[in-house]
Amino acid sequence: MKTIRQKNYLFALLTLLAVFAACKGESPTAPPPSGGGTTPPPVSSSLTLTASSANPQVSTTTIISATATTNGSPVPNGTAVEFSTDFGTFTETGTKTALRTTTNGVATVTLTSSAAGTAVVQAVVNNVLKTTSVTFKPIPTTTCPPDCPPVVTSITGISPAFGPPAGGTLVTIGGQNLKGPVRVFFTPTDAGATPKEAFVVSRTDTQIVVTAPPIDLGTGQTKAVDVTVVTQAGTSTELTVKSPTQFTYQLEILTPSITTISPASGPIDGGTNVTIFGDGFQAPVQVFFGSAEARVITVTFKQLTVVSPAARDTAPNGSGSVTGSVDIKVININSNKTVTSPIQFRYTPKMQITAAGPTQGPANGGTTVTIDGVGFNDPVAVSIGGFAAQPIRVSGTQVVAITSAIALSACADVSGPIIVTNVDNGDTASGPNFTYRVPKPAILSVSPTTVTAGGSITVSVANALSGTTKITIGGKSGFITGASTSNGVTTYSVQVPSNFTFATQPCTVGSVSGVQNVPLSADVSYLNVESTCTDTASGILTVNPTSTACVIPPPPNGVVDHPPGNCAAFTPVASAGTATGTATITVSNTAAAGSQSLNITGATVTGNGNGTYTIAPSTATIAPGTSATFTITVDPAAAGAIGATVTFQSNNPTALSGCASGNAT
Repeated sequence: MKTIRQKNYLFALLTLLAVFAACKGESPTAPPPSGGGTTPPPVSSSLTLTASSANPQVSTTTIISATATTNGSPVPNGTAVEFSTDFGTFTETGTKTALRTTTNGVATVTLTSSAAGTAVVQAVVNNVLKTTSVTFKPIPTTTCPPDCPPVVTSITGISPAFGPPAGGTLVTIGGQNLKGPVRVFFTPTDAGATPKEAFVVSRTDTQIVVTAPPIDLGTGQTKAVDVTVVTQAGTSTELTVKSPTQFTYQLEILTPSITTISPASGPIDGGTNVTIFGDGFQAPVQVFFGSAEARVITVTFKQLTVVSPAARDTAPNGSGSVTGSVDIKVININSNKTVTSPIQFRYTPKMQITAAGPTQGPANGGTTVTIDGVGFNDPVAVSIGGFAAQPIRVSGTQVVAITSAIALSACADVSGPIIVTNVDNGDTASGPNFTYRVPKPAILSVSPTTVTAGGSITVSVANALSGTTKITIGGKSGFITGASTSNGVTTYSVQVPSNFTFATQPCTVGSVSGVQNVPLSADVSYLNVESTCTDTASGILTVNPTSTACVIPPPPNGVVDHPPGNCAAFTPVASAGTATGTATITVSNTAAAGSQSLNITGATVTGNGNGTYTIAPSTATIAPGTSATFTITVDPAAAGAIGATVTFQSNNPTALSGCASGNAT
């Protein structure tokens, strides 16, 4: 009997040690716990610990992330990380401890608490330990005046949202007005399925904690159920509410399966983002293309996204040129379950453009260009002739794109290569040149062909380009008042300038010579400012001046100069003999420059009878601003007063006259 008791003690001690070793992740033979790892922790790791929210509300969750590195690089995938907390529980295990593994150096665990308080979370990788604090805040309470509307009974969410089919997961149901007594049911979405009632652990008006009932998954690996709460059960005010999110039962050890992959091909340089569709995927996973491991980007139950490795790495020896199809294999690390895709991934040669056409089109775009080659992966970026084009159809061997309208800096055709770039991996290929043909503008007509300065005409232009347009007439800018386009011809309405300098011809008004404007022959030019494209219709328009009247210079302004208030004085003279006396009169033309000259065509002298009077000269032409002097000569007949009046004949608007006086001895 004593021997049996000792054996029992030894068995119990071994069992306890095994349990302790399992909790520490150190058992070399026991299967890893849910979420546990298979790779031993590295030595001398660096570890950081962060929380997605350091102050979450009660009954919500925060994600604790542990990032482990060795010598600055992520630790190997599957490295074990031990998490523990002194407050709250981890949703993955429903307890205060959890063992998780790394993917790309990161392991995560989800912490929740149904009560307010501060949790100290600890993560351990081998001999490295880090902690962080998370404080769960109470849900704010609000007071409501007597006239508040009644509180609506509702469910805001559940946590966690998944668990094993054996049941037993503590599920927290958040909401409002969850009045007791309550009953909670987990109902499979299968037609005719029987609801499973959950055991209620605790209840408040804002939170219910239940134990998930067990369920039969059937032939699947997961099963979603609706979570329904009956409040005030069994009373006259009983009410049923349904959670907006479902609870999902899933196997703890999942077997992956693959239905399809997309895309199913990519260039030999690798770098293609490949999405693997199926189910049963469970992080951490490894994905192999042939013998090369692919980089995993995202993992969900039904979908993986990975980056294809270079084709040469997929060969068994890891080198050499590889084209064609390779197997894709997915491994769930925790369960060591493996699946090979029924669809292989095909490596294609690096992108090449073998042909493209047409290789020319108008500068205003709209040309459909077909590009043939290999290695195209949708989405692609297409440049045609140096300008972005719009892809409309993409396959592995052909791209179809439409050219865009281009901006022109000169009136000349523009050429450049056709280039295709795979957006996902940057692979690029260049093909033949494409030429954008710039249609040269042409003035077709001007109407009318004769116009008065300041009037209006229409100018019709074929191949007018978009942008800033100028119409010039005789070298002067016209004012465009409107434009319309029909059948490729643009008709501009243009106001003709009025400030032309017209040629002149001689004319007379009466006997006065003048000049008059004559019509001019003007060129009409079209210019597109941005492209500098232009066309000129030479001498197509006759522009009449606004007036053809004969314009003569202003009249002269003649002035006869005398001493102030007196006539001109004769020089002393004796009446006896042949001696004569003289007096001078000055006539000025004070008109402004450009006026008519003062033309003296004759002068008449009338004396007082005492002698003979003459004047010289009798004619003169006096330019504006100049003057002429006239001399009056007297031969007295007797002693006494002598005097004369001079009347000038001229083109002056008013009569001109003068006088001279004196005495003879």
